[in-house]
Amino acid sequence: MTTRPASPPAVDAAASAGLADDYRLTFIRPARAPRGNTGTDWLMYSITRGSDVITGYRRGDLASATLEVEKIVTLLNERRLTKKR
Repeated sequence: MTTRPASPPAVDAAASAGLADDYRLTFIRPARAPRGNTGTDWLMYSITRGSDVITGYRRGDLASATLEVEKIVTLLNERRLTKKR
């Protein structure tokens, strides 16, 4: 018996219309310590929106760093949608 990977969750048309304009976490992976820092628990992440790329570093385990970077992505998207008066 073989198992197939689960299908990705469905996204409604209204939500998918803005996906190209949203910031998203592209990757997060182990990395060397940035220049001037020490330690072996560094992670590098990349957030993209179209051709814009934000690269950053976090310390800690993958699960907690991913949660923190996802918060950054959410805040960036909320900030982008907020209109100035």
